[in-house]
Amino acid sequence: MPEVTLYHYPRCSTSRKARQLLDQLGVNVQERRYFTELPTEAEIRALARLLPGGVHDIISTRSRRYREMNLADARLSEDEWIRLLATEPGLWRRPIAVKGRQAVVGYDEERLRALAE
Repeated sequence: MPEVTLYHYPRCSTSRKARQLLDQLGVNVQERRYFTELPTEAEIRALARLLPGGVHDIISTRSRRYREMNLADARLSEDEWIRLLATEPGLWRRPIAVKGRQAVVGYDEERLRALAE
């Protein structure tokens, strides 16, 4: 049975939808509830290496926290973004599903199904 790590926020309907799909597909899901178990900077850096846009693919530019922090015009380095993500879980796009060297950000049914294979 495939194992997927799901960076997950159960209060988010999109995140719950992804979890439900993975369960239906028979995937062994290891939840990582990043609001209560913040990933380390090293974990974020490793996750960013799996994504085509790097750390920027992790950042939710539509989140309330992003707006509150006035980050739209921020010119932060990758290290600064990583430090911010390690302390501000409200900035994370959700969910993020990871299996091996593959990651899917957000709810993309086709890509989640491919990840589950």
